[in-house]
Amino acid sequence: MEDEIKDYDNYIYEVISKNVKYYRYNNKSKYADKYGRITQERLAELCDVSLGLIANIESKKVHQTFSIAILYRIARVLNIDIKEFFNER
Repeated sequence: MEDEIKDYDNYIYEVISKNVKYYRYNNKSKYADKYGRITQERLAELCDVSLGLIANIESKKVHQTFSIAILYRIARVLNIDIKEFFNER
């Protein structure tokens, strides 16, 4: 049971990681550049978090913990529904 929980933890972090990166690169918010992208630095600044946190959230090698409030901030800046972070792509 404990291993199953750890596997699910890893899975959900991977899904969220991919989606944060995807929506940062494919963005239609007012903060996006002319290519529809937001840099990690800009996203961190707009969310009032560190660049390291954003980089770790997007990393495949790091399983950065973060609060739902942080995820909500990211969703608001990216102008998407927070549920989009949980969809497998």
